[in-house]
Amino acid sequence: MSRQPDKPKGILKNKGAPTPAAAQQNAPDPREVAIKHARIIHSRREIEDQISDSTIELSKYPATRGPSYSASNPAPADADAFKNLVRLYQPGDYDDLIEERNANGLCGYTLCPNPRSRVSGGGTFKLVNYGRKDFNIIPKRELEKWCCQKCAKRAMYVKVQLNETAAWERAGIASIQIELFEEEQAPAPSDTTKLAKELENMKIEAQQKSAQNARDLALERGDSTENGKKAQRSIKLTIREKPAQAAVPPSLGPDSQGHLVTEGYKTTFDTKSETVSQENKNTGGDKTMPEGASLEKK
Repeated sequence: MSRQPDKPKGILKNKGAPTPAAAQQNAPDPREVAIKHARIIHSRREIEDQISDSTIELSKYPATRGPSYSASNPAPADADAFKNLVRLYQPGDYDDLIEERNANGLCGYTLCPNPRSRVSGGGTFKLVNYGRKDFNIIPKRELEKWCCQKCAKRAMYVKVQLNETAAWERAGIASIQIELFEEEQAPAPSDTTKLAKELENMKIEAQQKSAQNARDLALERGDSTENGKKAQRSIKLTIREKPAQAAVPPSLGPDSQGHLVTEGYKTTFDTKSETVSQENKNTGGDKTMPEGASLEKK
């Protein structure tokens, strides 16, 4: 009596569905999640409000004015306050500050007490340093932001130090410091200070890279974001195993020609050549000539 082969078993483990009690225990409390997100949004709004308030305050600077103070030599209190308030700015926030000061009739550089310049004549462009090597064509609106080109350099020197990273991501990093144009000749910081600043910069770059990778991955997956939060998508996945059949051993019958098939090709033989070979085999393979016969070329 032949024994039936055992049915192969699947390699996937059948995990039972989690009980409702376990699922409810692992699920986070919606109230706690809502409170956490509300606190995050509130802290971000506070930082944004601080930037807006500081923009209004810096648009009226310098607070201390006098003959002994100038854009190149501002009051120490004004310089410290300016560097402390602008450290969390983004380049766009700094542009807003320049426009706000221009609206008040002041030079775009925060520590400059002079009014903004007014370019006479019509047109939207102005020829600067005509006939010299540093000749340039500059928009008239750009020239009217400053009282002189030195203040423009001072303002741009501060702007290039600002970061595009969101302010709430840089709020707790104390090593982010702003330097003024005139402070370039100040004594160089110690090696420890340089190392700490480089580490903080590497941390910011790593955060930016991870955030960009997360956005690229979400875009690749097709995930969307709503109100700064990732939209949750539920996908129902069902795994079905295909029915397995027992292997059948090959069998060769009396008339089977399966042994002639090689990689799907069946070998065939010429029947005429087989007949000639059989006749040669029966006659010994030799052909005798009759007596008196000769080979002649006709």
